[in-house]
Amino acid sequence: MKIAGMIEKLSLIGGVISAMSILLMTGLILLEILLRSTTGISTLICEEYSAYLLVVFGAMALAYTFKSGGHIRVDVILSKLSPRARLVVDLCCTIISSFVLVYVVFQSWVYFYGSLSSGQTSMYFSKTPIWIPQIFIVLGAGFMSLQLLSRLAILFRDLVAVSDSNGVEVKRSSKDSK
Repeated sequence: MKIAGMIEKLSLIGGVISAMSILLMTGLILLEILLRSTTGISTLICEEYSAYLLVVFGAMALAYTFKSGGHIRVDVILSKLSPRARLVVDLCCTIISSFVLVYVVFQSWVYFYGSLSSGQTSMYFSKTPIWIPQIFIVLGAGFMSLQLLSRLAILFRDLVAVSDSNGVEVKRSSKDSK
């Protein structure tokens, strides 16, 4: 599965970018504190850029956190189900999540493209082009969508394996029998 490996690498890149954004945000806040306490001068961008970096952190961490099993799951009901039923429920939830994330990617692309084409800038002193933080929302949601699609492939494979091991006949297309 070369595609799954590429998706995992993208998720890892997103995780690294997310970690770097936290470090940058921490450094920026520390710089602001030091400047204000020692010289009374402000960077004038600390609040704005910390907010942008927080968006980068949240968006870019989605896929890596999902792949690492870090998203919150409520397994109270799942633990009571058979392995096949658990896979079916997980599959249904992943399909729904995939649709939601693809919609988020589409809508965030619309906002990103609108900001880029109109030249929209922030209302703050820096006049930062708004498309810069918005592109990270598009990328983060895109990476998460890809990670969900990869998960779907794994769930389908596992569902077939569970069905085969339980003696349940699985219909296969003529392509699979060749």
